[in-house]
Amino acid sequence: MTAMRIGGLASGMDIDTLVEKLMVAERAPLDKLEQKKQTYEWQRDAYRDVNTKLQTFDTYIADNLILKSLNTKTATSSNSDLVSVTATSAASGTLSIEGVSQLATAARKVGQSVTNNSGISASGTTKISDLNGSTFTGTTEQSILIKAITKSGTMATEATEIKFKATDTIDDVLKKINSSGAGVTAFFENGKLSLTATNTGALKDGSAEIQLVSSQTKDGNTVTATGNELFGILGVTGSDSSNPNNLVDGGQNAILRINGIDIERSSNTFTLNGYSITLKDTFNSNVTNPTEATVGKAVTLNSTTNVDEIITKIKDFVNTYNGLITDLKKLTSETKNRDYAPLTSLQRKEMEEKEIELWEKQAKSGLLKGDSVIQNGLSSMRSLIYQSNPAITNTKFNTLYNVGITTSKDYLSGGTLEIDEDKLRAALQEDSDSVTKLFSFSDGKEKDTVIVNGVTKEVDTRGFLQKLRGEMTKVKVNIEAKAGRASMNESQYTLGKFLRDVNSSIDTWETKLTSIESRYWKQFTAMETMINKANSQSTSLSSYFA
Repeated sequence: MTAMRIGGLASGMDIDTLVEKLMVAERAPLDKLEQKKQTYEWQRDAYRDVNTKLQTFDTYIADNLILKSLNTKTATSSNSDLVSVTATSAASGTLSIEGVSQLATAARKVGQSVTNNSGISASGTTKISDLNGSTFTGTTEQSILIKAITKSGTMATEATEIKFKATDTIDDVLKKINSSGAGVTAFFENGKLSLTATNTGALKDGSAEIQLVSSQTKDGNTVTATGNELFGILGVTGSDSSNPNNLVDGGQNAILRINGIDIERSSNTFTLNGYSITLKDTFNSNVTNPTEATVGKAVTLNSTTNVDEIITKIKDFVNTYNGLITDLKKLTSETKNRDYAPLTSLQRKEMEEKEIELWEKQAKSGLLKGDSVIQNGLSSMRSLIYQSNPAITNTKFNTLYNVGITTSKDYLSGGTLEIDEDKLRAALQEDSDSVTKLFSFSDGKEKDTVIVNGVTKEVDTRGFLQKLRGEMTKVKVNIEAKAGRASMNESQYTLGKFLRDVNSSIDTWETKLTSIESRYWKQFTAMETMINKANSQSTSLSSYFA
């Protein structure tokens, strides 16, 4: 229960103001704690902002230089009407396609004409139960188990289950087949059903490219096909009487000769030596022994490195990297303005919002000045420029400074990068594979065993970008140990523990100040009571002697 307060009625003093001024002095330790809390919070947020910058840069590297190859190559075909080509970063050598005797085609079968029970040619709207010879009735779901050749030229390991009812129309069933992902395209028109494998090619064992399955086990349960005979009712039956489940065959592989070697592919588009090749027509380059195929010269495929595009990517990387380094350098070298301490709650009440904003901008200066975690991280990142990579066999280009990328001569820049474009261009023109591998070698290992000058050594063979990401990860981990993440509680990182302790001290002081304020009011109330009694006695005596 709050004690009764008498606010200067007897003494005529402004007790409220007196107590408020006395409490200002008493609040000094609490103000310091609140300022300390604010500083910890600002430092925590500043550290987390650094981690956000590092993560943004890491994502940029991954998206633009790791997932998308740095080594951009352009491929050309001497006859793109017959063979078109694109190049991956692995494209190498010259390929001579001396003939294509057969293009890959998909297995297809067109069924016999089917009618409804009235002998009229069936249409897409005809119900399954109304087809001539249909044994399906009622609303019970039936299951088809069907599988087909895959893009790799092998048969699917698992059949796709497609369910239908006798009340479904032919169009309903076809829609289910075409959307099932079974690798089969179904089409019905003029009373006939056409089934085509989605993927081209022939199976090596000679079996049908579209097959039915009687039953299969999936997730521990046996699924039985109760509706496979639907295809027979729709006029499509297997050509192999010994195995009626072999539904559709006749697919064929592409057959061609490359650099003197006869090869087959299940698709007309395939990758070879880093080239993505698409066959468009058959031809034969042997004019002395012509066939029905197109006769002409061999189609030659070549690749060239797109040096300008690589340089553009490296320039963009360097600019982005320099922006990050400049920001981090500024944070660790910014001078603390000690004339601007965090505002207390009382000071905030006396200031306008714009004044508070300007004040806090100065008060936040130098929060991370001289921070060892960031400075050590910058030092480690800077040292990577001069590290050689033993995985690069061409020792002319096994360091970044050898290919024209060095740190700035201005030591105050914090290690920003500079590019000697002429030197970089010359290196790319001479050996683009080594230069791009130096930047990004995804097969490298942090601890790899290689032989250097006849001696087996354990070295770091990762590309520069992989090493850089590794160093940034170390910085992020160390920062999280200090400042945590939004999802962490205060006990999991250093500044959080400081905040927890200072909050505890603040709670203690607030309780203490409440007690002190109550004591002041108790004392002033007692004084007022005594003065009031004295005044009453004085009045009584005056009236007695009057």
